[in-house]
Amino acid sequence: MSGNTAQDKSWKSREQGEEAQYIRQKEAEQLAAIRQQMAKEEEKSKTSTTTANVDKSKSTDPMDRDFEGGFGGQEDLEDRYATTSGEH
Repeated sequence: MSGNTAQDKSWKSREQGEEAQYIRQKEAEQLAAIRQQMAKEEEKSKTSTTTANVDKSKSTDPMDRDFEGGFGGQEDLEDRYATTSGEH
């Protein structure tokens, strides 16, 4: 007679319902944690952009201070075909 409980349809549906409820609860908790983390990051970025807008002249990022125009670092490349007759 072993295994009768596993074959009982009402028991099986009740167990599946409980598992589904547990899964939904865990997913809701995970989504709440993600939303909370995103809200913190958004708040942090809002405060950093406001301070960056106020204090642009005192930027510490090296890319802000060391900008030299040009063509993506290719200014020093030699044009090999500049003096040919075009038959390359």
